Amino acid sequence: MTRASSRSERDPEAVELGARLRQVRELNGLSQRELARRAGVTNSNISLIEQGQISPAVGSLARLLDAIPISLAQFFALDPKAPEGGIVRAGSAARTECPDIGLTIESLPVPGGRSRLLERCHFAPGADTGSAPKRLPAARAGWVISGSLELTLGVRCYTLDEGDGFHLPKGQLFRARNTSSKATIVMITNDQP
Repeated sequence: MTRASSRSERDPEAVELGARLRQVRELNGLSQRELARRAGVTNSNISLIEQGQISPAVGSLARLLDAIPISLAQFFALDPKAPEGGIVRAGSAARTECPDIGLTIESLPVPGGRSRLLERCHFAPGADTGSAPKRLPAARAGWVISGSLELTLGVRCYTLDEGDGFHLPKGQLFRARNTSSKATIVMITNDQP
């Protein structure tokens, strides 16, 4: 590690690297002490790096990042001003139950300005949207993740198996049924009208 001679002479690249390390450490919920413990360095070294007072060698920085864990490439590709994505843990998505037809839908909003959802549809064995066709209020597309689904579009009937996909325009008449003895999982995008 190299050390700047005084606070006023700090290397701008060392200051930027330190700020980037602090951001990555904080985004991962780590204290300086915890990162130092994981990486096998002193807490004061982490502090000096984050203040831009010392610049770690590539090997030292790689060891710090392995303790987070992220790669050097991820670290340097980080755009501090870019919007950050998120995760949704199993069971915490918005949930709609349709017990009369054997369907459960979990929904996640899809970012991007439009009103769009990603839905995980669980068709219980025998689930059926009904003998009368439904009309889509918005375009949809999806994939069968597991199981199989009978999908009637207008007057054509298709059996979709795991890995098969579909796209349906707004206004499409459809019927969906799980005719198998196992549950079927389908991921669907749903543009809200």
